[in-house]
Amino acid sequence: PTDDDGIICLSKTATTADGGTDRVIVVINLDPHAARDTMVHLDLSALDLEQVATFPVRDELIGEDYHWGADNYVRLDPHHEPAHLLTVRLVP
Repeated sequence: PTDDDGIICLSKTATTADGGTDRVIVVINLDPHAARDTMVHLDLSALDLEQVATFPVRDELIGEDYHWGADNYVRLDPHHEPAHLLTVRLVP
């Protein structure tokens, strides 16, 4: 869930061919006219991340690295950065 209905968040977890796990988190600003900011609340157990407090992610759209946890602040501007496409970067 997010604290602003104008921003949605979804995630996908998949098992790779070599038995690893790929996790993707997507956050999208639905307002085409205005920047929005909110808190994003992740279900860490659904992502199989309940064993860590924070974890590294990479925004594949802009090439930036962050550390996320259960609760995360985001600001998305439809003119500059309308979404985050985050891949979780856990070291095995």
